[in-house]
Amino acid sequence: MKKHLWTVIVFAVVIIGVILGGLVHSLNPPEKQTVQHSKQQMTKTVSKTSQRAAKKQVRAAPAPSQVLSRVIYSSQLHRNWHYRVYLPRNYQRLKEQGTHFPVIYMLHGLYGDETNLTTQAHSKRYLDQLVTEKHLPAVVIFPDGGNSFYLNTTQEKMENAVIDDLIPQTTKTYQLAGQKQRAIGGISMGGYGAARLTFRHPHLFSVDALISPAIWQKVPPTVQTNSQVDAFKINGAFSQKVFEQAQPSRYLSTYLAQERSPAHFYIETTALDTTVPIVDVNLFVKQLQQHQIKPTYQVDHFGNHNWPYWNRALPNAYRYIFNQFKTQR
Repeated sequence: MKKHLWTVIVFAVVIIGVILGGLVHSLNPPEKQTVQHSKQQMTKTVSKTSQRAAKKQVRAAPAPSQVLSRVIYSSQLHRNWHYRVYLPRNYQRLKEQGTHFPVIYMLHGLYGDETNLTTQAHSKRYLDQLVTEKHLPAVVIFPDGGNSFYLNTTQEKMENAVIDDLIPQTTKTYQLAGQKQRAIGGISMGGYGAARLTFRHPHLFSVDALISPAIWQKVPPTVQTNSQVDAFKINGAFSQKVFEQAQPSRYLSTYLAQERSPAHFYIETTALDTTVPIVDVNLFVKQLQQHQIKPTYQVDHFGNHNWPYWNRALPNAYRYIFNQFKTQR
């Protein structure tokens, strides 16, 4: 009987031990499994963190500057109109952040087009340097002005197109700033056009940069008789009267009567220019001074009316504009 009782007791102890062992095991999973689970969780966390960091790096990657060819429809010209635009580095990101960009409208010379100042001149390189140096992201528009001298002629209304189409459309498209951060400049015919557009349309531009401006007192015969040039003509024939009436300086008085803060002028030319005599540019500068406009006037003694010279003068003009933008901010 006693032997049977001890057998029952031992068997009961074993059963209880098994039950308790299972309970302990269920409450305390094997250490190896816990470590493996932690590793998996850590791997997932690191992976997500890496993905977020990678996305942040992609978003932060600097975008280079660009020169793009673009077209708008001009209601004044009744056609598609070509231009090029320089966009500074990180343009899209800055635009999304609400930046309103300073802008320069740069006008090419006679027999040129919208590509000249970015192909025959190194505008992109000059602008990249200034954007970096001045910490000032600016947009530059290079329109195709044909041989119009940026006038309204019997063939096309180029002046109207610049004022009514180009400036409003590009201002909206590229999120550009207003007058205090809007400049205009040009080479040769473009210099003539820049000055005239400024005086004809007060409150549009705060800075002008004119290089070898074609501010003639007498238009060269080769230009007068060129059938490709419609400016200053009546019924296809050159008119000295029309030319004189269109002179930029004729609009100085009315300009100053309406504009309390005249544009700042930078003018550079060479005394050796055989296309636009230095005496003509000197006279224009004197006319500005007589109307209390004090331009920064640089007369060089090298080069001629050509791209090698303009590539030396252009950086000075761009720098002057950027400095004025910084001052007027």
